Amino acid sequence: MNEPLSDTRITIRELQRNAADVFDRARHGQHFTVTRHGETVGRILPPDPAEEAIEQAIANGVLDPAILDQLPTGQDTAGIPREPSPPGTRLGSEAIIALRDEHTR
Repeated sequence: MNEPLSDTRITIRELQRNAADVFDRARHGQHFTVTRHGETVGRILPPDPAEEAIEQAIANGVLDPAILDQLPTGQDTAGIPREPSPPGTRLGSEAIIALRDEHTR
């Protein structure tokens, strides 16, 4: 996971005056804590690449958001035991890599 470039404290007034710059910097990984009279009132974070990919897939019609709501969460699947692969078979990740290699040729 990428670490933020920095966590910068800015006031609401600074945000109002420099919103475009602040959001450009956030897009490049910087985190901001927004304050009013020294008290934290919000945070500005960079976009999550995974969320962006899902939103793009939905916009392109590749994913149906109704189906996403029905999928199990990580917590739901945590207790499911893994089934061992039969001897002599490839791991799923190896099979996917092989398929990608074949596709790019």
